[in-house]
Order: sequence, then C-alpha cells, then structure tokens
Amino acid sequence: MEKIGFLFEANYNTGGGHFWRCFNLSKILKKRSRKFFFISENLNESFVNILKKENINYFNVNSLKKYSNIKKALKKINLDVLISDYYGIKEKEKKKIKQNVKTFIVIDDFTNKKHYCDVFINNNFLTNTSKLKIKKLNPKSKLLLGINYFIQPHKFLVSRKKVLNKKIEKIFVFFGSSDPSNETIKFIKAIENFNDLKFYILIGKINKNYKKIKAISNNKKNIKIFYNLTNIQTLKLIKNKDLSFGAGGINLFERLFQGLPCVVICNANNQKEALLELKKRKVIHYLGYKNEVSKRDITKCLNAFLKKKKIINNLLKNTYINFNIKHDTFLLKSSLNNIIKKNAQSI
Repeated sequence: MEKIGFLFEANYNTGGGHFWRCFNLSKILKKRSRKFFFISENLNESFVNILKKENINYFNVNSLKKYSNIKKALKKINLDVLISDYYGIKEKEKKKIKQNVKTFIVIDDFTNKKHYCDVFINNNFLTNTSKLKIKKLNPKSKLLLGINYFIQPHKFLVSRKKVLNKKIEKIFVFFGSSDPSNETIKFIKAIENFNDLKFYILIGKINKNYKKIKAISNNKKNIKIFYNLTNIQTLKLIKNKDLSFGAGGINLFERLFQGLPCVVICNANNQKEALLELKKRKVIHYLGYKNEVSKRDITKCLNAFLKKKKIINNLLKNTYINFNIKHDTFLLKSSLNNIIKKNAQSI
C-alpha cells in the first residue's frame, strides 16, 4: 500500500483553500493501492468529517511552525510521498524532507522560493518572466507551471462561450473561507440600494462573522446566503451567474474557468502577482488590496457595470481568450504518477 501525505494549513488566517486544493488533488491521484493522510494543525471539524466520509486519515500536529512536530508525524506515518501545500517550511527543512520520502511534491503560489523537491506545482496565471525565475531557482525539480495544471477534478471547468450585452441580474459573491478582513460585510453594506439585483453570497465554515452576516442580510429579499458548501456545491452555485465579486484565491480561477466576469479584491500577499498579471491582460476588474477598497469603491464599480455594457463585454472577451481551454486533469495526473512511479522503483 502506497502512503501519500498532504501537509497544509487551514485556519482563520489562511482560509480553507489549501484544504480543498489538497482534497481535490487526492481525488485526482486516487487508486486502490494508495492510502491518503492529511496532516494539519487543529483542522476544523467540518473538514475532518469530509475526510472521514472519503476514508482519508487525519493526523493532527500541535504546531506546524515547529519542524520537529512535522518530522515526528512523517516518521510515525512512514510516507512514500509527501505533498506540501504549507508555506511555512524553510529551505533547509525541505532538504531534510526530501531525504526522508521517496517523492516530495510542493504546491506554492509564490515565485521566489527554492523548494528542493521532486515536483513543484504553481498553477496560477504566470508570466514568462515568473516561469523563468522559478526555473532558475529550482533547476532540478519537475515544474508544473500555469493554469493547465489547475488542481480541480470536476468537469465544471469548461469556459462558456461569451454572451455579449447580457443583462446583469445574478451576482455571485465569495471572499474566501474565513474572510478575516470582513470583505463580505463591507460588500453587503455597499449594495444596499441595488434592490433589482440578486446576490448569492457564500460564507465559509471558518468565517467568524457568519452570524453577523446572516443578521444584516435577513431582511434583504435580494440576498441569499449559502453556508459551508463543498467544492462541488460551490461550482454548481457559480454556474449561470452574470458577474462575481470575490477574493483572488483558488475560487477566482474556478470562476474564470466557467467564463464568469470577475471583480476582485486582493486579500493575501501570495495572490498579488497573479492578480496584477490578470489585470494587465484585462481578464479581471481589479479593485485593489483589501485595506485600500472602500464601500464607495464597490458601489461605484457596480454602477459602472450596470451603466456601461462595454466593461463586462471586455471582461467576457478576455476571460474567454485566456481561459478557453478544456480543463483536463490527465496532464497533471500523468506527470505526478510518472514521477511517483519512477522514484518508487529507484529506491
């Protein structure tokens, strides 16, 4: 039985994106001959229950910041493959991990790190300059770079054909699983006078402001709140919406792959580089970093979209140009399986 571990962080500060990315990758790599272990710190109960349903083992680490705790976990489980989606591991610690597993795979959104791994995955929208930088820093790693390697096993990610001059009626809103800067509440306060529009607002399980969001939305007939949806349920909710407001994490790319015009507020430093490139290519309407965006900015933006169809038409065109690829996990799956098989045979 081949043991594959996923090391990640999912909490109020980092959100749940890393959990879902690991979970989706486990779906892609699933085989009868494989056993999966999710290694994290104080994982939310709802996530643990999802793992139980899928017969995936959860191994709790008291503090991921202490490498000695990670080392103990790896030694106890005796993994063949470790897939790290945790940004807190230092370079020297990655070298040690590489020596203790047959295959070491790293997922990371930053472009300025050395990883000392067998495979490095960065499935963001990358410039050629960023790709060259990654190659220079990681010359011995197999590099899976760009949106062709986007980690999503479901079949929803096929960009729909652009429908120009379509009336905006339904708007999808999601600022991440935790939304620590309260972008959701800021957004709800900004749309008080848009009663003719329908807003479908998603709230994650680890959002501490859920009750407050629910309370201020209760009397608003045009706002519907969705809470703690699975990844597949989220993809279904996105479908057939006319516009979206949200953060720049993994869900942004799920929206773009479905051809949904996106207004984006950056809420994490690791999102900035990809968002600026998407802005440059006019694929997204970028409002700025979370602390720089006001309620007035959101109201002004939405009014502009409603008054000038050209704005949303341009987003639709550019989204279709850049994301009009048939999303297929075969490339990602075959690349990883080949490396895992090769390394297992060479031991």
